Amino acid sequence: MTSEKPLSAVSEWRAFWVLPFAAMVGYSTMGLQSYAIGPFVAPLENEFGWSRANVMLGISISNAVGIFLNAAIGMIVDRIGPRRVALTGLFVKSGAFALLGTATGALLNWSLLWLLVAFGLLLVQSTVWSSAVASRFDKSRGLAMAVALSGTPLAALIAPVLATYLIESYGWRTGFAGVGGVWLAFTLPVVFLWFHDTRSTARRRQEEAPRPPAEMPGLTFREGIRTRAFSRLFISFGCFSFYSMTISVNLVPLIAETGMDAMKAAGIASIMGLVGIIARLTVGMLLDRFPGHIIGTFTQLLPVIGCILLLTGDSSTLLVVLAVITFGAALGAEIDVALYLASRHFGLRSFAALFGGIIGFGAVNAAIGPYVAGLLHDIWGSYDPLLIVTVVMLGLGALAIATLGRPPEALPGGGH
Repeated sequence: MTSEKPLSAVSEWRAFWVLPFAAMVGYSTMGLQSYAIGPFVAPLENEFGWSRANVMLGISISNAVGIFLNAAIGMIVDRIGPRRVALTGLFVKSGAFALLGTATGALLNWSLLWLLVAFGLLLVQSTVWSSAVASRFDKSRGLAMAVALSGTPLAALIAPVLATYLIESYGWRTGFAGVGGVWLAFTLPVVFLWFHDTRSTARRRQEEAPRPPAEMPGLTFREGIRTRAFSRLFISFGCFSFYSMTISVNLVPLIAETGMDAMKAAGIASIMGLVGIIARLTVGMLLDRFPGHIIGTFTQLLPVIGCILLLTGDSSTLLVVLAVITFGAALGAEIDVALYLASRHFGLRSFAALFGGIIGFGAVNAAIGPYVAGLLHDIWGSYDPLLIVTVVMLGLGALAIATLGRPPEALPGGGH
């Protein structure tokens, strides 16, 4: 009986390089509602007379559903594999976003439309894409995950400008339909052709040589939720989710309040996407070389600088750009850190289910964050209170991840 020799980092990339890039394109759908909604805020307020909290209620609803179902979707991914879930999710998420253009002005209608977005969001969550990448990459898992998860900065780079252009050219209703349609046309062919994890490849070969599937190494779901790593990642990711969701969906109107026009605000906001891609790839390489909890602590604290810059009251373009750079770097890096650490601390056996549980708390904060942000703005007429709350949340998250420690050596790939 022979055992396969583990591939080197270079060999992993030679054999499976297309998978992380296909995952990156597919994962961009995850950030669609977060990065595209900003330009729609003012048109919706003008059309229906809504408050900002009313507009952001939809984002809160889409994230609230994940509180209850993220772990369940993770279990489905662990059972049937990520490819089937991903392909379904692309249709549901893009189509649901396009349907937002049918809003009638009734908050019940708006809420129901966002429930559809929420179900699509579940099917394109990070564990769908990262579990496939983790099944192929070990030595270079950090960089491979970084490439795959660069989808959200890609969305941050394209979505605000695309949405603003469509709104100004054709109106907000066509804007929703156009963004959803363009995204499906962009992502579906790539994912269909090149997104294949270990299990989907084995499934295609099973008719030729049937054999029982090998069990993935790692902790069971019950074992994993009892670990210290689970509780620390639970808190850290939850606190960061409050920041990531509130800042990403409010960034365009936040910048616009400094006196910039809508297109310039969207252009500056799109810088976050470019910075996020660079930061994600950089952090991915660092994760393959240095302790992940140290890198994670730094990424949690980085956007605190951006919040403080905006709180100074200086509305110069340079200062706003610097703040956006810190936001983009953190948003580009943090999810990589969390997923990487989860795969190292828990293994791959129940990885999607365990991380689905971790992002449950993230879903709570992501759900209440946009609504709280809108409410604070309606009360104070400024985003300053939100920035102060965000600094506190990021500090708590940094403390949790700083005390995480190294993963156990006993797990395959542990101790990195």
